[in-house]
Amino acid sequence: MKSLLLLGCAVTLLAIDGTVVNKTTGKPTADVPIVLMRLGDGGMMPAGTVKSGPDGKFQFPQGVDGPLLMQAIFDGVTYNKLLSPGQPASNLELEIFNTTRQGGDAKIVQHMMLVEPGDGKLSVNESVILRNGSKNSFVDPVNGTFRFYLAPEAKANVQLRVSGPGNMPVKKEVEAAGPANIYKVDFPIKPGESRFDLQYSIPFSSPGKLKGRILHAISEKEGQTRLVTPSGVKLSGAGVEDLGAEPQTQAEVYSLTKADYEIEVTGSGSLRALEADETAMPEPQAIPPKIHERIWWIVGLTLFALALGFVNLLKKPSAQA
Repeated sequence: MKSLLLLGCAVTLLAIDGTVVNKTTGKPTADVPIVLMRLGDGGMMPAGTVKSGPDGKFQFPQGVDGPLLMQAIFDGVTYNKLLSPGQPASNLELEIFNTTRQGGDAKIVQHMMLVEPGDGKLSVNESVILRNGSKNSFVDPVNGTFRFYLAPEAKANVQLRVSGPGNMPVKKEVEAAGPANIYKVDFPIKPGESRFDLQYSIPFSSPGKLKGRILHAISEKEGQTRLVTPSGVKLSGAGVEDLGAEPQTQAEVYSLTKADYEIEVTGSGSLRALEADETAMPEPQAIPPKIHERIWWIVGLTLFALALGFVNLLKKPSAQA
């Protein structure tokens, strides 16, 4: 009998348990289905399914013996929580939010473009950071939660990866939004920051043109567009300002303030040499102020979010959003 009691205690200690909390209302939520997924070499496999009780409580009898992912499905949106060995698996809080089709609090706060001409084509990697400052998840299956312009020549080879707050990136298909060359993405924008990574190319010979359109609002504080080119590649045109070279890679950084742009691109080059050591990140450096000192805070984000981040994302297997 004593052995059975000890065994029962061990099972209890190993159990995964917690509470589903609706962060929109601040209250525990009942009847929320939760799926436990085990992450392995073959991908994700279901390891258990439960529903939260009347007080929002839930429990899985197994412990964390490897990477696990909890997924709560609420109001048409999936919310994830990653569990790793060695981390607490008891008294967890699994956050969910109410959904809304009003996206007024979801704004694009950063737009970065890596422009790499060479080998008869112009390769472009775009990263867009969209911040939802509300306590609701924004969904809009009809109009999409993110819309963007795409040149006709790029439609055939465009690739898109999207990641929500704290989530793994997933591959998404782009859909025509109606107006010519305007596309949309149906992806829930949860409170916090979501990231959209686009990769495409168009035929090109130097000197040549890069034409496009920015659909989001641009201001001094948010929605700014930064363009990055390898050393030896120059951009010019209305609304394009050269902000200077990044010290470590000598990549050139530009600002773009014109919504409808036509940029002259000269030269060729690539930042793909950074792939040689994808896991290495440079030590933070204090960069002395220069004429355009306002740009340096964004250089790190730009170079490694675009030159490394997007490439790495494309190499990772997709996971459910």
